[in-house]
Amino acid sequence: MSEIQPTERTKIRRRPERGVFDRAAVYAIIDEALVAHVGVSVNDEPRVIPTAIIRVGDHVYIHGSQSNQLLSTLAGGAPACITITLVDSIVAGRSGFGMSMDYRSVVIFAKAEVVEDMAEKERLVAAFIEDILPGHVVRPPKAKELNATVFLRFPIEEASAKIRDKGVVDPADDIALDLWAGVIPLRMTAGAPRNCKDLRPGIETPDYAKTYARPRG
Repeated sequence: MSEIQPTERTKIRRRPERGVFDRAAVYAIIDEALVAHVGVSVNDEPRVIPTAIIRVGDHVYIHGSQSNQLLSTLAGGAPACITITLVDSIVAGRSGFGMSMDYRSVVIFAKAEVVEDMAEKERLVAAFIEDILPGHVVRPPKAKELNATVFLRFPIEEASAKIRDKGVVDPADDIALDLWAGVIPLRMTAGAPRNCKDLRPGIETPDYAKTYARPRG
């Protein structure tokens, strides 16, 4: 995969050594995430919403109701800033200023393209399902459901990742203190699935629900 070329907006100014423009690394962070935050100006006021996001090829997609004001604004051509953050560990230093987190993040600047084709919308429904819960079986979407939903596509061209994986970085005089320091790894884990209370008798909980786990990029 090619490198993503930095721009004035994606250039990493604070801790530039943590900046990553390798497309495969950027994609891995996006693919692991369940949620992104999308920022846009609506009526000259800032708006940021959390939303499910998926990547298909060199684009990311979000979707929602046709009546959603933020999505309508994006569909009208307003520029977006999409951010994704995965927290990998709590970093416990020997001072308050030594406390930190190891993380992987991505920022994408882009304008939306509205997906109009019904067949592509149906494929995107399937793609969202497979990304969020691989193997899950659902009924086909209805035409009225597809018509009531807006799907937006954003190119991954003006983007960057920033990664911290340094653990504790305390100054020398703090290292001599009789205080614990270290890293507490974090990972999203799934609990035992709970069957829907109106589930028909005889329907077993599928293995993909029992063994669910997010892929680690």
